[in-house]
Amino acid sequence: MDEIGRDLSQLSINRFDVFEKWLIDAGAKFPDLELRTYDTPTDDSTNSSDKESKLPEKTEQGSDTVNDKGEANSDKLLIGKGGDKGTKEYDEDKEMRGVHAKTDIPAGNTCVVVPRSCLITVEMGRATPLGQTISLANLDLDAPKHVYLMLFLLQDRKNPDSFFKPYYDILPPKLSNMPIFWSKQELAYLQGSYLLRQIEERRAAIVTDYEMICAVAPSITAVATLEEFMWARMCVCSRNFGLVINGVRTSALVPHADMLNHYRPRETKWTYDNSLQAFTITTLQGISGGDQIYDSYGQKCNHRFLLNYGFAVEMNVEQDGFCPNEVPVVITLEQGGEGGGGEGEEEDKHLADESGVAGVAGTSQQDGEEGGNDSEGGTWNAARAKLELWTRDGSSMSKRVRVCVSNNDNTKSMMSLLRVKVAGKEELKAIMGGGPYMYRSAKDIRFGLGVNNETLALEELSRMTKKMMMEYPTTLEEDVKALAEGEYGEKGGLRKYSNERHARIQVKGEKEVLRYFERLADTGRKGLACKDEEFEVLKEGLEGGERQYVMEVVAGIRKDERRRERREKE
Repeated sequence: MDEIGRDLSQLSINRFDVFEKWLIDAGAKFPDLELRTYDTPTDDSTNSSDKESKLPEKTEQGSDTVNDKGEANSDKLLIGKGGDKGTKEYDEDKEMRGVHAKTDIPAGNTCVVVPRSCLITVEMGRATPLGQTISLANLDLDAPKHVYLMLFLLQDRKNPDSFFKPYYDILPPKLSNMPIFWSKQELAYLQGSYLLRQIEERRAAIVTDYEMICAVAPSITAVATLEEFMWARMCVCSRNFGLVINGVRTSALVPHADMLNHYRPRETKWTYDNSLQAFTITTLQGISGGDQIYDSYGQKCNHRFLLNYGFAVEMNVEQDGFCPNEVPVVITLEQGGEGGGGEGEEEDKHLADESGVAGVAGTSQQDGEEGGNDSEGGTWNAARAKLELWTRDGSSMSKRVRVCVSNNDNTKSMMSLLRVKVAGKEELKAIMGGGPYMYRSAKDIRFGLGVNNETLALEELSRMTKKMMMEYPTTLEEDVKALAEGEYGEKGGLRKYSNERHARIQVKGEKEVLRYFERLADTGRKGLACKDEEFEVLKEGLEGGERQYVMEVVAGIRKDERRRERREKE
């Protein structure tokens, strides 16, 4: 680093000195901790091979739309803003920061105390004139709590004499690691991923919030441009903590606490201590001197880490081996129009009668007949029954389910939808035979309907996953190779902490989920078709969710089939 670079870096360090002094003067306590800034990825003193470095922003534990940060866990990892190795130009947007122990800290130690006076809360933003105007307008904002925090931040940071100025001075001026700020070239790294749509939805939601606020409070334009509003939204959503302060549930920005990096399983816990009137962080285990102090951002799919935090976890695996990475799959019920399949429409081929004509969706049922009879011909209207079951939950013809490498409820819902989608008339009669509400919706068929139906469902699953795989420009094997070829750009590898690397980690994780379901579909079909002795061998080679599915569903179908065969012989 040249002399100018050192001077600029020193200015940054001085900002953090001022920040820490401000907190201590206000009554904050963290005597055994220190902030460290890493100029390059290799400066991280943790030197742990299973940790990466993270952005200094903290994000909340929310759903796909960002919610308040909770106290769950995630795998061991340090994620930070990565600078180019060997760069001479100091760049705040590429520095990494972390909180380290200056000495050994025992378990159960309250290592951070931040007084209420240093917290920025939702109520403070709502109390501003702009906040009151927005509150009275009763706007349908995408993230109202975040907006009030943003309003205070955006207005107060313009005051050079603000009490919070030392805090504002250490906030990152840019958030270029956040996907909503990525360039078109960087977004192209996510080609094939549903995350691209979520990024657009997040961007659109922020724009809509800004425009709604402008309509009722035009003075907002003097406080923040749209770009500044977007910066504040992601800064707040990645840093706020959901707290209960004196009995009031709120969200708050907590200086210093929001600089702890992500690590799983969690080593610390945090809360608002009403007796101390302060936010506290307590160690759950001993921390050695020099080691970094972590918070846990929770068990999350990488798409949430990347969208809300600006990083992806390369080994996003829990201690029990579970990987929370997900892929959203869309299952659409194909129904022809009245008269059967106009141009551009697809009939339900699984409901064709002997003449090859699919049942007509929309034909009325006779009153009082469960399952429904055709009002004209007296024959059972399978297409109408399927449509009624499919839309019973009030959703559309296309249903999206997030699935991971697991035999959890979402996987079971996906398989249920596939069973209904490919169901023929006899299978639908069996489903509806116990009354129209025996199954609440098309997601509730949790057991196989027979060899033929399950085989067709698995074929549909295989077709669906293969089609999704083809949307990506690279294969899973190519992703694995690229991520393994060096983390600092050597040998064509992807630079550590770069947006490209995090994007590649994200799509690799999606492909691993899709590959799992390709394998599940193949294994399930083999299990349905093989002989008993072959099935016993097949079962022995399975584990995890794949084994659970085969034992719960495939084995059950085979058992029912053997019973049917015995009855026919009798």
